[in-house]
Amino acid sequence: MTATRREWMSELTFLHQEMERLLRHYAGAKPPMVQFAKRVWEPAIDVYETAEEVVIIAEIAGVEAEAVEVIADRDTILIRGHRPNPGEGTRRTYYRMEIDRGPFERAVSLPVEIDAERTQATYDNGMLEIVAPKAGRQGTAKATVRILQRRSGQR
Repeated sequence: MTATRREWMSELTFLHQEMERLLRHYAGAKPPMVQFAKRVWEPAIDVYETAEEVVIIAEIAGVEAEAVEVIADRDTILIRGHRPNPGEGTRRTYYRMEIDRGPFERAVSLPVEIDAERTQATYDNGMLEIVAPKAGRQGTAKATVRILQRRSGQR
């Protein structure tokens, strides 16, 4: 009876060791989504309304203004672009990876209809500000918005 119990305990110990080895392996590996799938991330935004306009502020630090596209529709603003990965191709060992890179896209539903044609955007210090006048009866339906770069401190 003692021999059977000893065998059972050694089998259980072996199983325990194998489970720990397997868990350590998976804890140290990146999930396949991170390695192979092309991700699209969404920048953080603020949206507010005044009496005459709707304003969207998007945080897109590290992105060149030329790499951003803003499309205004009567009830939606689409912001998309690409944040590059500096040093891409260089072998690295990451200990923490929290900054999203690569393509991004954010569709913002607006609380009121806007005049897409008169919508303006400025980019300063990683912050994109989109000012969309509220639509009158003659508001345009859709337009690509040109992004103006502002130097720090200018208003």
